[in-house]
Amino acid sequence: MPSTLVPSDEALIRAVRDGDRRAFARLVERHYPVLLACCRRMTGDSDLARDASQEAVLRAMLGMHRLRDDRSFGAWLVGIGLNVCRSLTGLRRREAPLEVAPREPEAREADPAVRFQAAELATRIRAAIAELPAGQREAVALFYLAGLTHAEIAEEVGSRPGAIKTRLHKARTTLRSTLRDLREEQPYMSAASPDLVPMRVAELRRTAPDGQKTLRHVLFLEDEAGQRRLPIWIGAVEAAALAIQLDEVELPRPSVYQLAASLLSAAGSALHEVRITELTGSVFYAQALLADGAVVDARPSDAITLALITGAPIYVHSTVLEQSDSQREALGDLLSEADSATDDARTLADEVRALLQETAREVADHERRSG
Repeated sequence: MPSTLVPSDEALIRAVRDGDRRAFARLVERHYPVLLACCRRMTGDSDLARDASQEAVLRAMLGMHRLRDDRSFGAWLVGIGLNVCRSLTGLRRREAPLEVAPREPEAREADPAVRFQAAELATRIRAAIAELPAGQREAVALFYLAGLTHAEIAEEVGSRPGAIKTRLHKARTTLRSTLRDLREEQPYMSAASPDLVPMRVAELRRTAPDGQKTLRHVLFLEDEAGQRRLPIWIGAVEAAALAIQLDEVELPRPSVYQLAASLLSAAGSALHEVRITELTGSVFYAQALLADGAVVDARPSDAITLALITGAPIYVHSTVLEQSDSQREALGDLLSEADSATDDARTLADEVRALLQETAREVADHERRSG
């Protein structure tokens, strides 16, 4: 009799990306014994190792987009598990995890601080899922916990598979942002400064000046109280990238900004925060501060788009706000033009979606003609 073919990791991962949740369960089942053994050796505590392994599986489930090599899923999953162990046990990042002498289970079980931290992690995860909108929460439960496919969930809740994919995409985005601080401890911490004003993306507008073919795009940042606004004029390409994030356009392949975030993660770092630091004439300057303490100069639009992807906070130096306020009279016509514009982030995002659909149709037509 012919032997039953066992699907490779690459085949299972392709199935996961196509929406087959059972494929993810098979991947985890295949690599879980090694993950658990490594976590047990790292912590010296079977219960804590199980907690870390379960947390690693959840992080992998929410972060499949960060897997760069489908052939290395097992090593990637174990790496996530060891990072969780480092957070739970307080081990330093530079220590070799597999060379650490295991601690006695009794000593670990007697450590209330560690057990409390593990319980807090589980509570945070459950709370984050519970805070999702009802439709997203239901989709997450049926897809990740019950193992239903997109089509099965759509039939269960009376919706369409495409709508289920959208709910899951939005849920993953929210959970990645909410749970981002549960990753391994960051060595870099932002220095509190009254000169740095926390701000958020408030609006994105596109204007068409009378008698001109050139379109203008302006990004508005706003403080937490909604009292101070900072307009930044940006390019069309950068505006489209921002609109994709603001309106959660699902791309067929990772964007250059998603690639940058994944590269940071693969290198063991992350975007800690973005700062708009200087305004010289009409030119803004920004810095991207990484978790390891590195500071990278960047255009504000690029840094802000990366912040939207990673959930990193955005700060503006108070002197930049003061300089911008002093220019408002000179920029009166441009600001009035932006305020009256009807094209916003949704408009730009819909244009991107239409372009993606048109490209997909052209590719399909080409394949039919060539086949």
